Amino acid sequence: MHQSSLQTDSRTEEVPERTSLMRMVVESVVALAIAVILFRTFEAEGYMISTGSMAPSLLGYHKQVTCPRCDYSFTYGVAYDESVSANRFQGASGEADVNAGVGEYATCPNCNTNSIDLTHVPRNEGDQLLVFKHAYYLKPPRRWEVVVFQNPIKPTQAYVKRVVGLPGEKVQVKQGDLYINGEIQRKELKTQRAVRQLVYDNRYQPQDDDFFQPRFIPVEQEDEAGGQSNQWSPRERGFVHTADQDNPLAESHWSWVKYQHWIRQGGHHETSVPLEAWPAEVDPPEPVIGAVHYDEQKQQLTCHGALSPDDCQRWLNQSEDEEFRYALALLYEKSHVAPVVDDYAYNSGVENQKAIPVHDFMFECQLQVSGREGAFAIEMQNGQHQFRTLIDFAQQQVSLWVDDQQQPLRSEPLHDAFRSGPVRLEMSVMDRQVLCAVDGKLLYQPLLFSESTTPRKEIREPVRFGCQGARVQVADLKLFRDIHYTRGKGLHGVEEPYELDERSYFVLGDNSPVSLDSRSWADGKVDRKYLLGKPFLVHLPSRQGEVKFGNHIGHIRIPDFSRIRYIH
Repeated sequence: MHQSSLQTDSRTEEVPERTSLMRMVVESVVALAIAVILFRTFEAEGYMISTGSMAPSLLGYHKQVTCPRCDYSFTYGVAYDESVSANRFQGASGEADVNAGVGEYATCPNCNTNSIDLTHVPRNEGDQLLVFKHAYYLKPPRRWEVVVFQNPIKPTQAYVKRVVGLPGEKVQVKQGDLYINGEIQRKELKTQRAVRQLVYDNRYQPQDDDFFQPRFIPVEQEDEAGGQSNQWSPRERGFVHTADQDNPLAESHWSWVKYQHWIRQGGHHETSVPLEAWPAEVDPPEPVIGAVHYDEQKQQLTCHGALSPDDCQRWLNQSEDEEFRYALALLYEKSHVAPVVDDYAYNSGVENQKAIPVHDFMFECQLQVSGREGAFAIEMQNGQHQFRTLIDFAQQQVSLWVDDQQQPLRSEPLHDAFRSGPVRLEMSVMDRQVLCAVDGKLLYQPLLFSESTTPRKEIREPVRFGCQGARVQVADLKLFRDIHYTRGKGLHGVEEPYELDERSYFVLGDNSPVSLDSRSWADGKVDRKYLLGKPFLVHLPSRQGEVKFGNHIGHIRIPDFSRIRYIH
């Protein structure tokens, strides 16, 4: 009947409907505007980040870079005003931004491809935070919580950092870790996920790149017949282990896949291989930093960083001595497996800080188990100890073993989650604590271990996983590292503990090498009265969309919904 009446008398029916619809739209817009104003006035307010002190957790002005070799996407920090220089840039947060005015080249953190040209990559604005202004009227901030606070000297400026020291505590950053009242502070799994830094994502591997060496590789082991074998088979997203039921000897052996931190070039590490004598026909190498050198007393051939293909070939061309050529080839191969260091792809490198070897890691993968035979294990090391999480499908038990001890330090019944399908398996060795979880649920109580007086070794192969007589598929392999807190300017809480009064907090940035925070300010504490609120959401993020006008390519801001996320 409504349709009929419109057709018979459109002039008398359409005008009131249009008026009603317009009125409804106007009233809705006005109501929404009032709601937003009231919400921002009494509950929440938006802030935009300009610098990279909290990257990659929270981003300042940046460029979104896609590696031309492995297609991995990462962020590279830039200045909010490209006309200013790094030496005099001051961000809206009141921090000097070391990325300002820097050259237009980046290095992929995933496959180590360098000199990625950023000249034509558009710049994105920083993350916009929605901040709950009255959060700290209800309860004070907790350790590891992200906060927004005023600059005491310039109240119009706002900072965003992570709280690490609470009122009345003595805070110190030592060997990359956080100490409170002399005791190391350990992060729970949720916090570890919030601050972890990606080292490698196996889903992104260069194609048609003969030079690239995969970082996760099966370990060849000698079988009963004296040959080399391994029951792991590479797949597009990972590896498959198939139990060989026709070979009972294979069922009792462990097959392993290890992670090796292969790099293309660079590094500050030293690698040595044995060589009994330097060939007489080859002039001895000059003692130049970064070059190959030979220690006659130790009978070692050594190089600094990764030996380049050109240098390796140049030395090979100078001698037919088989022992020398073998040692040189071995040196080339080993030197490209480097210690894992606290690199930040986000940073430009102009801070001139030498990369520091790290020892705290998290391994994550998707695990699919078929049947209830055999066992699966993850082994991780921190430079002093080796930790093995053993998942026994036949016995339905999970246990934690340390070094060569004869008994496990943890043993629990196995979750039913493995029977229902793929699970997310995580194991971490961070803050001298061992955690292992399936789909976010801990498999055993965390293992806490104390600091050793023996210096920790550099780690080039931090993790491996293995299988014995089971049918499993491992996919989406990722390796992360923990934040390694650096010295900053070393004014507070570095050389000795920094004591907070009963109203103050100690804050640090996640991007420790470049963050100006409590370590470096003239006054290291943040008084409670300067806290503005708790950021809880990255909202209204944008990216640069490409627009073509004839032969000209321009960019406009468009929403980037992939960056909307809660803040932990």
